[in-house]
Amino acid sequence: MLHHIYGHNPVRECLRARRRHINKIILTKNVKKTKIIREIVGLAKDLKVLIKYTERNKLDSVEKGHQNVILEVGNLPTVEMCDILDHARKLNQLPFVLALDHLEDPQNVGALLRTAESVGVHGVIIPKKRAVRITASVVSASAGATEHLNVAYVPNLSRALHELKKENVWVVGVEKHDTAQLYHKVDLDRALVLVLGHEGKGLSRLVRETCDFLIEFPMQGKIESLNVSVAGALSLYEAWRSRKFLKPNLTKF
Repeated sequence: MLHHIYGHNPVRECLRARRRHINKIILTKNVKKTKIIREIVGLAKDLKVLIKYTERNKLDSVEKGHQNVILEVGNLPTVEMCDILDHARKLNQLPFVLALDHLEDPQNVGALLRTAESVGVHGVIIPKKRAVRITASVVSASAGATEHLNVAYVPNLSRALHELKKENVWVVGVEKHDTAQLYHKVDLDRALVLVLGHEGKGLSRLVRETCDFLIEFPMQGKIESLNVSVAGALSLYEAWRSRKFLKPNLTKF
């Protein structure tokens, strides 16, 4: 099944990653040959991708916000959880994984995946049902970061987390909760999966019970919680900082 990826950064990253089947690239006629457009066209030519030009209104009818370029592509290849752990081992690093507990907003998921890629997570785990998948909107919101990530879809998230625990990976939920600890009081320098919950409901009961512990961030204002993409970004960067920016360390794994 073919999909569309649109916008300068998502299109460029898809071409750079070389992970999807690419059917063709479509640009508007007389598109301004900016640096990034020249780079995109060059990458497409290197990959021998069919390049077509059309009227802007035709691209508008396909996707809004296309920035004069659309890619027609196949699905992003997915992996198994074991592949994520193997990837970490090959890099001589403690596993660093992000799990999303039935998130529904493509903008939140895209923002989280953009941050996850920027701090070097080894993979992302997403439930197969009742959750946003890697759609065109998610790719766009991630600025193309999705194209460089290992993504595993699992039928049951709590069961998947139990399997990770058997591999000596600590499961840490990010949620404002009575049992949560302040983020700076816990040791995140370990084999780790960070779990972010649903935008409205938070972590599901079974997932929360599976977590080894929960972390939260102090708040001073009147608002009770952070947006999940913000809480996720803070957590991911704190874990990265705690892990000394992913220097090799296998003593705890």
